Amino acid sequence: MNHVSEQLTAYHHGELTAPDAQRVTEHLAQCTACRAEFEAIQQSASLLAQLPLQTAPASLWRAVEQGLPQPKPHLKQSWQFTPRLAFAAAACVVVLVSSIWIYQRFTRPWWEVTQLAGTPRIGTQAIQAGERGGKFTPGDWLQTDADSSALVRVGEIGFVKVEPNTEMQLVTAQATEHRLAMKRGKLHAFIFAPPKQFYVNTPSATAVDLGCSYDLEVDDAGQSILRVTTGWVAFELNGVESFVPAAAMCITRPGFGPGTPYFESAAETFQQALAQFDTSSNGSEARFQALTNILAEARKQDALTLWHLLARTQGDERGRVYDRFTALVTTPPHLTRAGILQGNRAMIDGLWDLLGLDSANWWRIWKGPVPSAEK
Repeated sequence: MNHVSEQLTAYHHGELTAPDAQRVTEHLAQCTACRAEFEAIQQSASLLAQLPLQTAPASLWRAVEQGLPQPKPHLKQSWQFTPRLAFAAAACVVVLVSSIWIYQRFTRPWWEVTQLAGTPRIGTQAIQAGERGGKFTPGDWLQTDADSSALVRVGEIGFVKVEPNTEMQLVTAQATEHRLAMKRGKLHAFIFAPPKQFYVNTPSATAVDLGCSYDLEVDDAGQSILRVTTGWVAFELNGVESFVPAAAMCITRPGFGPGTPYFESAAETFQQALAQFDTSSNGSEARFQALTNILAEARKQDALTLWHLLARTQGDERGRVYDRFTALVTTPPHLTRAGILQGNRAMIDGLWDLLGLDSANWWRIWKGPVPSAEK
């Protein structure tokens, strides 16, 4: 694999051409070494951005003047532009310009949009071929037709590739919250940021980034399909949560909210039964049969799906799910069947740690409040 280390700084600053930026984005999704190097660059830039901008007090300039050599009385006072003075002046200019540039990059309330193909539009403004830096500000709509696509720089935390026939609105562009509202279409998100900084509202749920790359597609009926490539994404709506790791997917439907996540390698019959379960009413024969098929088809790694079902069932249904879960995963004595059936949240959360998924850090962060999608 050819690494892209020499391009990471330019990539971070948005100085690459659209094709090169897209190539680096795709490489970072696969290469852990380059991704770690890029995260270090981002962390350094973030620290610089946090340095306070101060105005030098008048007393400082007076102290500098007093420290300068004083002209002798019998000599005419004059300035001599020495190489040392020239270097000092140039250094001051560089520091000043760099401080202004960093401040503007990290506080600007808009995102850059670069044309990849065709003629994407921000409102009525067309982004022409080869043009970069189109301003995408909160309230604006970005649209692509059947022949166009675009690359959106999400502040300083990542990129979103916008596929053809997509319509989305920028809702929030702040240092701690970046939010899109997706009406229809498809995007590829590649985010380097702490959990819960990048959100995508869809007609049926909100996708919450937990440090990852993923694909999100919304059809004309408002149904959303999420596929995670690296890291984790959460789908959330009105307290219902679905946690989706790499190699897994989740479907949300208007009127039903976040569906139950599953790994893409699951059997087709398993996926079909899960879709039937998510859309069937409580107590119906269809729901009972769907759950029967899910439990019969479940593999050990499908414990991810069964864990979510524990929070979406009760009574005999939850007991059936728990029994199948414990047949696939060894559980400690303190996580009792009685406690799970009673809906003990601490015990259900305790089962999460048994899934063998790398999720401890973001799981602790997720326990805090999720910013509202009502913007």
